Amino acid sequence: LNWTEVIEDFVCKMMPRPAFFVFNSGLWADDELVEVDVQTKIVQSLSNCNIISVYKTTTIPMIDEPKNHNRDEMCQLADICYNVSWTGLVTPDKHADNVHFTPPIYSMLNIHLLSMLASGEVLAVNS
Repeated sequence: LNWTEVIEDFVCKMMPRPAFFVFNSGLWADDELVEVDVQTKIVQSLSNCNIISVYKTTTIPMIDEPKNHNRDEMCQLADICYNVSWTGLVTPDKHADNVHFTPPIYSMLNIHLLSMLASGEVLAVNS
């Protein structure tokens, strides 16, 4: 997947053009978002199209592995960092398995993200 091609050839040409582009790296073993060059190109491509980049940190699995899920460096580059590190505190009864939550947790994540994006505070920071 070439992130910049997808952004420039598809996302930027959408009508209406999205105001926000929310993305994260997930729990995949082969993750190109660890590459600073890729991170920079993604954010720059979005900026060139006047789209606000929103990096969502990765939810923390029930049995966590010792690696950086938050990609703090990506949070520094993106216009907005949606930090969900609190998911490491979710109790086992709210997990469907080691890496997936039950519906109420996903609802909380979605409502929180949408509320954050709809707030005038976020828009003021990025205008």
